[in-house]
Amino acid sequence: MALLVNAGLVSADIKPYISTQADYNTECKTCPRSLCPNQLYYAGEEAFNVTCWTRGTKIMGDTLWLKSEAGCYVTQYDVLEYPGDYTTNLDYCGPESEEQDLTVEDATLKYKTECRICPEISCDTVAYLKENTDVELTCWYPEGQVIIDDPYWLKTTNNCYVAQKNLYSKPDITYLDPCGPIPFLEIELHHNANGTSDVNKRAPAPVPATLGTQYLINVTVGEEYAYCRSCPKESCSSKKRYEFNQEIWLQCLTLSNDTWWSETTDFCYVKDSDLWQSPSGDYYNNPLCEKFEGGAPDPDEDGRRR
Repeated sequence: MALLVNAGLVSADIKPYISTQADYNTECKTCPRSLCPNQLYYAGEEAFNVTCWTRGTKIMGDTLWLKSEAGCYVTQYDVLEYPGDYTTNLDYCGPESEEQDLTVEDATLKYKTECRICPEISCDTVAYLKENTDVELTCWYPEGQVIIDDPYWLKTTNNCYVAQKNLYSKPDITYLDPCGPIPFLEIELHHNANGTSDVNKRAPAPVPATLGTQYLINVTVGEEYAYCRSCPKESCSSKKRYEFNQEIWLQCLTLSNDTWWSETTDFCYVKDSDLWQSPSGDYYNNPLCEKFEGGAPDPDEDGRRR
């Protein structure tokens, strides 16, 4: 009889659910892994119930994830601190809950690309990827920041998003899952400690830019002719000649001999002084080309770091 009483006391500790709320914007995923698509998301201070616990991608040092009453998973780090212990107060979701089932498609970047934590240019940069970098796409999102004329962004196994416009060709999204709804996220609150591929990783900028980066930016030629050169120097050979008021697209900025140059989508360099707009001025904050090289260039060859 004593054994039956003890068993009853143990089961009484298990709750059918625990009420909580999101501490920050948080994604509720189809599995407890960073690369899994979102089923929905909870905004900061939004209340919901969690019904069981499981293990998944380590977020800010924490591998515990919680299953929402909606049937999707949120990292424990993103909800208010619980005074008890989820692992003793809730049932374990089961070993199948820890599985990751992804759709994956290979692609190659056509341009220098900032891979962002969410599909907007105001979102933090996770990785700087060079042109011709091979990436693995996991899902697609149709309502991101419009780049030139395309609002589609794709999530990569770097756990960040690239604009479809930056790929050599559009992927066949019939083979990929939709990413689901995506909230605004910040790296400092949602650092992914493991669980994603290290392939093609680049170090993010150590300090956020004062102005939101704009990429790819659209400018027009302000001189009768603007020569696009093979390197950011007047002595370099001309690869193209742009005409007055011609529309061109810029990838990044570099400083050479106290002169700002911009690399265009034709992979040549045009002087900023030949343009109507000033990419290095107050209206834009285009990324530095050196960011895509994994380090600072030789100042004797490519100019000084900004």
